[in-house]
Amino acid sequence: MTPAHLQGARRFVSCLTLSASALAAALTLAACGGGGDSPPSVAPAATVQLKGIAATGAAIAGASVKAVNAKGASATGTTAADGSFSINIADAAPFVLSVTDVAGKLWVSYAQAAGAVNITPLTTLAMLDANAGKPLADLIGNWATLRPTETAVVEAAKKVNANLRTQLQAQGLDATKLNVFVDSFAANHTGLDAVLDSLRVTLNCSATACSQTITNPAGAPLITWNANIATNGISLSWTAGVAGGATGGGGGSIDVTLGACAPNPPAGSYSMIVQTSVTGFGGVAIPEVCINGLPGKPASQADFCADASFKQQLPPGVSILSCAYTDPSGIISARITSPVAIDYSVKYTFVKR
Repeated sequence: MTPAHLQGARRFVSCLTLSASALAAALTLAACGGGGDSPPSVAPAATVQLKGIAATGAAIAGASVKAVNAKGASATGTTAADGSFSINIADAAPFVLSVTDVAGKLWVSYAQAAGAVNITPLTTLAMLDANAGKPLADLIGNWATLRPTETAVVEAAKKVNANLRTQLQAQGLDATKLNVFVDSFAANHTGLDAVLDSLRVTLNCSATACSQTITNPAGAPLITWNANIATNGISLSWTAGVAGGATGGGGGSIDVTLGACAPNPPAGSYSMIVQTSVTGFGGVAIPEVCINGLPGKPASQADFCADASFKQQLPPGVSILSCAYTDPSGIISARITSPVAIDYSVKYTFVKR
């Protein structure tokens, strides 16, 4: 797909800059209140939902799940008998999630955005690697300031697949696509859950570092974790897929919680879901937008980020800070400098219909 395919859609989305000056003015008024000696009014923080399964093979039932957002705010939920949970939390991605099972073991996970998220020994292995082997309890406590980058988390998840390629493939899972953080599964001893049944993960921690031991259920060594394992050919999507299928991740669907795509989009076309996040001002909710009928999606980060015409359409006072694309989502971060300085980001997710 060439940048030209996105030009019309991006032109529309540039209006989410709301005209940038209008957005900035609205936020300024919200922050300043009514004037005089009245205290400033702060817009209530928008909330989002995180939901998924907590399991080690067996479901982690009746346990408290904690989520922490990028600003350090936390929220909790309780797992059901099947390990399922849902948590409503102030919208400030990314999120770290944790749960302690009946044996007292801490399991940790990561949500790049609202929606699906699993908490398992495999997500914990990935988070330990992304955190450079440092204790995960410290990571949770310092999430607002010391969290790993999304790239580090993705690379760590790829290492999980590479290290456990044999176990994944034995259950019909595609190790080149499976995303252990978001791909759906049930605690029913099939698919990804069967992989969890086949191994036991133990973290051995000092005050400053942890190592991992991976054995079979009888306690015999299963694999030795290789932090430098090659991950060539592994490409992960943040769109929730069906883990139990032979193709692993990439189910071609996305949970749209605010804006909704029009019904019956053309088969074989792509929809682009656009989510805008604004930093500061107590959390500002901007509706999701869905654009149907795109002929394709970007082929690469260079394809997504190279459209000069899009940048030219941005209003005065807006500058692009960064642009990144990992199939099927791209994120453009920008800054409004007038009348006040505001940082915001727009996430574009491409879904095949």
